[in-house]
Amino acid sequence: MKISTAFRNAFRAWKKHPLSTLKFLVVEACLMLICAAPLLFLFEKNLWFLAFLAVPLWILLMFPARVNAAAAMQDSLEGGNLFSLRLADPDDWGGKVLHGLKCLCRLLIWGAPMIAGLWYAWAHFTGTVDAFTLLRMIQNFGGGDTLTGVIRLILIFLAMLFLLMIGFAFHSGARHAYALGDRKLLKGYRRKNLLCWFCALAAMLPLIIAILIVVIRYSWILQNVSSYLTGVEKLPSMKPALMILAVGGVLTLPLLPLRSLITAAFVNGVYHSRS
Repeated sequence: MKISTAFRNAFRAWKKHPLSTLKFLVVEACLMLICAAPLLFLFEKNLWFLAFLAVPLWILLMFPARVNAAAAMQDSLEGGNLFSLRLADPDDWGGKVLHGLKCLCRLLIWGAPMIAGLWYAWAHFTGTVDAFTLLRMIQNFGGGDTLTGVIRLILIFLAMLFLLMIGFAFHSGARHAYALGDRKLLKGYRRKNLLCWFCALAAMLPLIIAILIVVIRYSWILQNVSSYLTGVEKLPSMKPALMILAVGGVLTLPLLPLRSLITAAFVNGVYHSRS
């Protein structure tokens, strides 16, 4: 199965029913908002603990919904409609939840370095640590140079983020294989599926460009980072950055189903090549 073929098949299914694609996107967004709704309790001091309800909601609703979405994508690749009753299919609900939990456990392994790193940073760089102590810690980490310390921290974070992305890419086809009824379908195709997932990020090009613009626009802050950490100078307004990211996000929204369809098309091609 060629990745270029997966792109062509995915694009064909994506543009065939644009209104159905929009409906599909709205349904998925609504489900995510429903699951994230308990997080609003974080704004209430006495009810903050109820925000944890988002966890069981996500497991019980989104895990089956993601498998249902994969099934709908497979139907669309076979000439069907992306927006169908498959999105609300209650069959094998327990199996879909269990499948999602297994995928979550695998992703936690890939994300363990990032979780540990963020926890370490939270424990050492918050609370009683003042700006001057934080600056000294960064300088020591950079061998006496603040800029070197900041760059090293950024590179470590990007490395941990990239490792997590590899985990997402490596297991991205699992729900599609499950929807096709063959969980071992991608055996021997994992590396190619991983490459396909990264190639599919091209569908998020508007957001990626927006992020790069923001990074380039505010990279000059690193040249005098010590002044900002100690409060000698104030950080510039973030409103332009937020506006750029918002525009990139809005332009990317219609392309999100296409990104998922590319992986779905690759798995679909593997399925037909084996049958």
